Amino acid sequence: MLNTGQCGEFKIFMPEEEIIPECKLRNERVLKINRRFLETSGTADGKRLSITGTFIYAHPPDYAGTPTLDWGKREWGEAFQRLKKLGMDTAVFQASAWNELEEVYYRSAVFHSFRSWNVVEPMLYAARENGMTVFLGGYGSVSGWNLPPDDSAMAREVERQTACLSELLEYRELFDGVYYSPETAFQGKRDFKREKGLNRIYREYFGRVKEMIPGKKILMSPASICYPGKCREFTESWLAILDGVPLDILAPQDSVGCGCCTLEEQPEMWRLWSRIAREKRIPLWADIELFERRDFGGTAPFTAASAERIAAQCGNVSPYVEKCICWEALSFPLQVSGTEEAQE
Repeated sequence: MLNTGQCGEFKIFMPEEEIIPECKLRNERVLKINRRFLETSGTADGKRLSITGTFIYAHPPDYAGTPTLDWGKREWGEAFQRLKKLGMDTAVFQASAWNELEEVYYRSAVFHSFRSWNVVEPMLYAARENGMTVFLGGYGSVSGWNLPPDDSAMAREVERQTACLSELLEYRELFDGVYYSPETAFQGKRDFKREKGLNRIYREYFGRVKEMIPGKKILMSPASICYPGKCREFTESWLAILDGVPLDILAPQDSVGCGCCTLEEQPEMWRLWSRIAREKRIPLWADIELFERRDFGGTAPFTAASAERIAAQCGNVSPYVEKCICWEALSFPLQVSGTEEAQE
């Protein structure tokens, strides 16, 4: 059973106590490696893409962040104006509902038993008024980490995802694409049953999205957990998962902030993502993490990353991607100098 805790008026995911000591040791090692990288390699000269989009949310699923549960169109409009001044034109709303947190962020009949807030509607109207491109996340769950155990459970997952999207179609004229909210990652070895299950969910749900709202692009953002010596398995696993999946934009998390990929490992990781995207003919973006993990558990386990680290992240991915977005500019200041658009 997932561990959740209360954060003011909303719930958040919490780490299991037994994994915290090992995770802390790994995180300390990662911080040392990243500091060494910045001291010895720095931020290489050359063009670096600017960050031109950010994830937004009702609230983050695992820390306090900047909750928007009580925001109206005015507050969202002010936020979008701030983002536009930073050069951003794109917002990815993480999830309109969270299954395990039992929360929904729009008026829903399907999820009537969840605690609800009206976040999606004022956000979308404010985004349209301010000229922001929006990818709207729908049904959030941990199905990408804990795959439904059998065919019937996978079918229920797809039905719940579809039911959420069906209700959000009320706002179809106000969003430009769909974000697939459940995250996942390669977990260090090939797991053919898991790959087949994820492929089924993606093919079925993404296919329904294309039928229900043709013309809307679908974006997903898997994590980039680096396992040294597993490049071939990583690539083949993702090629299998994405087989026949009508995905329009692959925007992996760079996972530098959460400590799952170091700055040293990042260039090789993005060469792998680039190969996968080219073979599947999917445009590749990068989701740059603006935070640095300093603790596990609690409401504020992250702090803002340095400008030097963020610049290095952007520099590492820029040879491979069309666009950089980030997690997330509502809470962590975007403080990168010397970046420029690739097309300039």
